[in-house]
Amino acid sequence: MIIDPPTLDDLAGRTFSNGRRYDLGHRGRAPRRQERLVALARGLRVLHVGCCDHLELIAAKLERGGYLHRQLCDAAGACVGVDTNAEGVARLRALGFPEVHLPDDAPDRAYDLCILADVIEHVGDVVSFLRSMRRHRFERLVVATPNAFRLRNFLSRGETVNTDHRHWFTPYTLCKVLVDAGYRPSSVELCHADHASARGAAYARLLDFAPKFRDSLIVVAERGA
Repeated sequence: MIIDPPTLDDLAGRTFSNGRRYDLGHRGRAPRRQERLVALARGLRVLHVGCCDHLELIAAKLERGGYLHRQLCDAAGACVGVDTNAEGVARLRALGFPEVHLPDDAPDRAYDLCILADVIEHVGDVVSFLRSMRRHRFERLVVATPNAFRLRNFLSRGETVNTDHRHWFTPYTLCKVLVDAGYRPSSVELCHADHASARGAAYARLLDFAPKFRDSLIVVAERGA
């Protein structure tokens, strides 16, 4: 999806269509979600909001090298984690991550990038939440969330979902709520899930040719005024 002036007019509500079609693009070899997030963070000052993940998954992900906060800490010039889960924050500190904090205790620093990875689908009032992130000092916001168009949503019998999720987002609707919250989207990417098996890798190669149906959606947005 290209963020050009006509698209920004639609997102801001200056123009309207009841059936606008957007070319999602991104055909060809695509990265996995965490690979892309790590690449975006490399060498920068990063604020990672929602750093804890599910408590029962932390140890296993650390053991196999798939824990996102660890990967961001290794790649970024500096990485501070923030999470509302007090037990998770305490556990991460015990595991050797001193720079993780509850929101009210987060250090007042300047960051290049704020990363929200798999957070907004858990939040009830998304626009208010995104606005609240502006209390932190960062230049760009990166939001990663499951793609509503992902193929497994259509292949599953019934509905298969994380029971704590409240929303599904498409490329356009994610950009729309970001604009409502005062941000300016600059790029939209459709990435593969963080597959850990040969079957998952083969599935990803198939979806290289069908970007609309990939698992993950990543939008980069400028903070705005």
